[in-house]
Amino acid sequence: MSRSNAARDFSDLASDLSARCLEAIEHNRLEDIPADALGQAFASVLQVYAAKAQAGESLLPFGRNSGVTATDVAIGCTAMLEAVNLALFELGAWQNMSSVGRIKYEDSATERF
Repeated sequence: MSRSNAARDFSDLASDLSARCLEAIEHNRLEDIPADALGQAFASVLQVYAAKAQAGESLLPFGRNSGVTATDVAIGCTAMLEAVNLALFELGAWQNMSSVGRIKYEDSATERF
């Protein structure tokens, strides 16, 4: 499979997964998404995101029209930190020593770090 076909296949998969997740939320059918499968998908996406960031790629964490809220982020971050036994203080220390994963803005006046 060529790289362009693989990218297209991944984009199609991402669109399908996004649609299924939104449908489950909108129709209050969260039980349709098994927790183990959700964790597996979440971990895989997180690992690819981290690998791309470590390779120097500038990434935005959320795709088009994601609708992710601050509450969603707080819940997800809390769960991830607890799952790997990482304290918020330790995350802050790591962020001060690293620029990996930071969003790079075109206009330096809009930088948030």
